[in-house]
Amino acid sequence: MCWRAIDQGASGVDMGRNIFQSSAPLAMLKAVKKVVHENWNARDAFQFWQEEKQGEAK
Repeated sequence: MCWRAIDQGASGVDMGRNIFQSSAPLAMLKAVKKVVHENWNARDAFQFWQEEKQGEAK
């Protein structure tokens, strides 16, 4: 969802509930930042989120 908006020309996103109700909110926030500010694609951001949430659970 975030990647699609940026890909279509949005300059940012507004995703409060999707971040804060995530099973790993810090990892989700970091992944969204990668898409918005570092031009990552959805696949790479999802993989990053998967790896980050493992560390967040520890």
